[in-house]
Amino acid sequence: MQQEINQQRIHNVCQMLLEMAEGNFAYRIPRTGNDDELEALTVLVNWMAEEMKESVFHGGYVNPHFSYRYIVQSSYILDCNFALKNFSADVPNLLGFESNDLLGQDFTGILTKKSSLLWETVKTEMVQNESYHTTVPLEFSTFDKLLIPAYCSISKLCQSTDIVISSFFAIVEDIKEKKTFSSEAVTAEEQKIHNYLDVKSTQAVYDYILTHMDSTLPTLKELSRLFGTNEYKLKNGFRHLFKITIQQFYNNERLKRSQLLIKDTKIPLKTIAIMAGFSTYPNFSRAFKIKFGYSPTNMARRSSI
Repeated sequence: MQQEINQQRIHNVCQMLLEMAEGNFAYRIPRTGNDDELEALTVLVNWMAEEMKESVFHGGYVNPHFSYRYIVQSSYILDCNFALKNFSADVPNLLGFESNDLLGQDFTGILTKKSSLLWETVKTEMVQNESYHTTVPLEFSTFDKLLIPAYCSISKLCQSTDIVISSFFAIVEDIKEKKTFSSEAVTAEEQKIHNYLDVKSTQAVYDYILTHMDSTLPTLKELSRLFGTNEYKLKNGFRHLFKITIQQFYNNERLKRSQLLIKDTKIPLKTIAIMAGFSTYPNFSRAFKIKFGYSPTNMARRSSI
């Protein structure tokens, strides 16, 4: 029996590593309370995921057009059967449900399948401990099946069987367009783009381009096949997240690289033009001047001075 339990714990660690490989750093392995090497490994893997999430991702995805604006707290009150008894006024708008549809619903009804498994562990520990308190990462599922990751503080109320859950998540603002994404301002088109897997594949394309600047940009069809999405979602999703087309982003990054090469090396300008993906120097010079406001020769002279 113990061997089967340990096999499951090893499986959980492997699943955790796969989730991290796919870019999901919010996944955590539930603690068992055992004092052995597997439990130590669990702690280390959870800690590594937390560190990578904090250091690599900004708001979940590296989007240079977004920045944190403020933190929103939503509160949920559960009865002794873990059903929603009450909640803060922002919850219906946040999740896209009517208030009457939420009242009396089991808390797992607004969680993703993965978070529901973690919630079952929390429930078990809560029943066994009267003064139970913890903070865990949970993913909420909206009416339109969009995902909202949040850190949740969970505890029992004093002299009551009720449970209070406070979730915290960041609201971001689009720096260029000065608008805040919220559930009440999301169009049907944006809902398709905001799907977790679609955003993750779009982010993967962004990273792929940055790490393959020396290679020819694959076609949109090749990129969509490579990252498991379709051309429509990739094209529109990339433009929606980064405010630029894939081709424009690729060209801009290569021009930035050519600017550094002109500034810091003695490579001939015509060679740099070819390295930047231009078939002729005049085309490169024209694109460079449009991007930076001066020609490559002017920059080269300024460097030499």
